[in-house]
Amino acid sequence: MSKPRLLVLAALAAIAIPAAASAVSLSGAEIQMRAGEFRGDTHSSRGFESHIWKLAPGGQARAVVTIKRGLSALNAVNVETGDTGTWSIEGNTLCVAWAGENSRFSGCYAVEAQRGNHVRLVGPARWEGTLDR
Repeated sequence: MSKPRLLVLAALAAIAIPAAASAVSLSGAEIQMRAGEFRGDTHSSRGFESHIWKLAPGGQARAVVTIKRGLSALNAVNVETGDTGTWSIEGNTLCVAWAGENSRFSGCYAVEAQRGNHVRLVGPARWEGTLDR
């Protein structure tokens, strides 16, 4: 590997490490204050997934899902689907239980605060998105 390429990789690693270290996991009370709607993205065996989770005050949850399948923008196919389930706060985690085809994403997630309302959910899948009322 060439020296300039190594320097670029080292610089990228130096930037990424402090960014990861600055992520702070939210407490259960902080998650509860923000819970209302999660909009996030992840990669799965189904493709690139964009979800909107509507988290109702009574513990009901509804998901609106767009799955992008294909190797490029030229041949990508969007599939829209949804699901229903429940949500709760357990300790310092956001827990969801989906009843249908999104059950692969059921489980509890640590919520790492990023900038503003941006968060990373870490659990059965890894999500990047926003969590806001």
